[in-house]
Amino acid sequence: MPEMMKAAVFESEGVLNLKEVPVPQLENEDQILIRVEAASICGTDVHIASVPPGFHAAPGTILGHEFVGIVDKKGANVHHLEIGDRVVVNPNNYCGNCVYCRKNLPNECEKIEALGIEYDGAFATYCRVYGKVAYKISQKVPVDLAACAEPLACAVNGLKKVQVLPGDSAVVIGGGPIGLMLAMLLKSSGAGKVFLLELAPYRIEFAKKLGAMQVIDPTSCDAAKIIADATGIGADIVFDVAGSQIKAAIELVRKGGKVVLFGINQRAHTEITQYDITAKEISVLGTWLANATFPEAVRILEEKIIDIAPLITDVLPLEALNQGIAKLEAGQAIKIVVRP
Repeated sequence: MPEMMKAAVFESEGVLNLKEVPVPQLENEDQILIRVEAASICGTDVHIASVPPGFHAAPGTILGHEFVGIVDKKGANVHHLEIGDRVVVNPNNYCGNCVYCRKNLPNECEKIEALGIEYDGAFATYCRVYGKVAYKISQKVPVDLAACAEPLACAVNGLKKVQVLPGDSAVVIGGGPIGLMLAMLLKSSGAGKVFLLELAPYRIEFAKKLGAMQVIDPTSCDAAKIIADATGIGADIVFDVAGSQIKAAIELVRKGGKVVLFGINQRAHTEITQYDITAKEISVLGTWLANATFPEAVRILEEKIIDIAPLITDVLPLEALNQGIAKLEAGQAIKIVVRP
């Protein structure tokens, strides 16, 4: 094994450089060392690299938290994995001891640590993680698809907040990778009518080509009327994947329906009429990260329950990471995978 490796290091605001850094070593017997096969660029990575940043990471950190790789080394306390196993990783390391972990909410852990944000991530040749957050995945799953297990696990966690019944109608606000995954999952779960609301021309045309949903640009038509006419009463379920559309979600959902708030936008401040929630008896639910949903995500990929291959618009070498981030920021790609 080499002593040095290439890695994309976030050095300061707007500065993400490819550098030679030491290969990480195991620090305790609970850790594993993974040789990274592929890592996908998340919207969070784009926000971190922006000026001003829309999300903050620790300077000096290797970015990247959505990835797949091969176990090269493991500590003596890691019993569920073997050298040579291919794994995907929950990037949010939890303590296992705090009140929320003991309530089976490790995604709300009081000491949670985010890979590629607070400690070194996967835009590198090797990545060190705790064994407890690594999940084995079949070698038969194409590497670029396996790299997307983390966002898929988050989407599954959001879907588990609601009970989708055959024929249900659903709206997804936001046509990025997560929104498109949710739309696919809704269809595979039996939803009848699925509507996708999106503003960006590239994403609108991309979603239309997928053909699994009715795509609506709310700036060019009355989305609420279209959905009300199609359903008779409004949507059974509405997902806000944009992180700023709770007001629209409340308008689009039927009486007694469910709104799931998925997207993260710390700058969004929306005034809503609480009366509408009360009078319509709407359930408003939040969803945060993945919570015990990696096994489901792995199974979805292994059994080809949905086909996310069309969402991968670009595959780049690590040296082209900054170009990939710029392409996503310009709205000219859906999912970009990097192969270190």
